[in-house]
Amino acid sequence: MASADNGPWNDDALLAYFGQWDAANTAISINAPLTSPACVRCTLSKCPGTQVCVEPATVWLRTRGQELQTQAVLADRSRIASMPSSTSFREGVSIPTSAQQRLPPYTQRCTEVELHFSRGLLPREHLAQSSWAIATRAAFLRRSLSSLGFTLNESLLEVSPRCTVHALFGAKRARGYKRDADPWHTRASIVEGMTDIRFATTSRMSREDVLRNDNCFDALISAYTGFLWAREGWSIDPETAFQDDGWIWAPGE
Repeated sequence: MASADNGPWNDDALLAYFGQWDAANTAISINAPLTSPACVRCTLSKCPGTQVCVEPATVWLRTRGQELQTQAVLADRSRIASMPSSTSFREGVSIPTSAQQRLPPYTQRCTEVELHFSRGLLPREHLAQSSWAIATRAAFLRRSLSSLGFTLNESLLEVSPRCTVHALFGAKRARGYKRDADPWHTRASIVEGMTDIRFATTSRMSREDVLRNDNCFDALISAYTGFLWAREGWSIDPETAFQDDGWIWAPGE
């Protein structure tokens, strides 16, 4: 979070601000990983190996996650190639090694894999991409906010502005709202498409701040995702792996 007038808020200011709100009637959306991959949060002194580990997230990655990855790779029609057969050519599908590439539970979380391969949504530039500094700060804020009554997936939500834009406005705008030569117009078209919001006169972020600043725009989309979550009553997949491994909330739940 940032103030247009005073610059970024430090942790103490954030926690003091959120401490004024009733956690039972408030949702906080954070654009950062609020959970760690299974291996990172493991407390075993000796690793049994990922192929026999019974941690739900690890089991999900080597079963359902692997299945989703394989299906997605084999469904990519661009992999069809002409292969020489004696003096002629025949068409065939090249089965790449990436179809069977393992999803390591020390870098991957189930939620990114599910969103990417099931819905075509990519929270960041590529799977397993994250900033260690951002992730560790988010983990600190999660623990601190829990002491104020905020609970993961109930009043504390992990979101991805990129996923929300993709789900609501398409992949082209999700790629372009930051990287376009002039992203202002892309952002303006997105804001205009969110017809159920308006900028309050008392808001610290004006429309212009949102359109010209990456962080302000992401903050707006994060808050809007939380608004949709509350209005539409999204619910998390009951599968145990996502309960512990975390979930990125995006439209279309």
